[in-house]
Amino acid sequence: LFQDVNMHIRFGERVAIVGSNGTGKSTLLNMILGKGEPDAGEVKLGSGVSIGYLSQHTLEMDNNRTVIEEFRDAISVSEYDARPMLAKFLFFGNMVFQPVRQLSGGERMRLRLAQLMHMNHNLLILDEPTNHLDLEAKEVMEEALSEFPGTIISVSHDRYFLDKIFPVTYWICDKTMER
Repeated sequence: LFQDVNMHIRFGERVAIVGSNGTGKSTLLNMILGKGEPDAGEVKLGSGVSIGYLSQHTLEMDNNRTVIEEFRDAISVSEYDARPMLAKFLFFGNMVFQPVRQLSGGERMRLRLAQLMHMNHNLLILDEPTNHLDLEAKEVMEEALSEFPGTIISVSHDRYFLDKIFPVTYWICDKTMER
């Protein structure tokens, strides 16, 4: 898909990867995640890197749990402490007792992001994170990401989102990558 790709990302950077469909953006993310090997060269992560991944496709959750049960399965906190954490991601009042199976794609994305933001990761990898989100949910995501102290790598076609959060952009075009 690409040749002679060279990226160096430092702790705390916000990096967007942009390109047309089929150029290898998700493949590159999968290599960073260790889910694929490059044909040539290598992918090296720093020591102590803990990756949180938000996929555009699969948000594996237990459909029989409630929102708060699913959240607390990933984050070891009391219900009392979980409720304000979930409220920051627009899960208010009795919504936390709604079964996960009843959540929309955007609500699942918000729940997964809420989990990731409280799991002590220092690298977030986001694959099309604004898909399925309405304007209010996008604003919640942008605020949460702006407060995240670690590194964020994101693939997205949402120019407003990219411009607001990511000062560094890598473009994949014609099998090459440019910063």
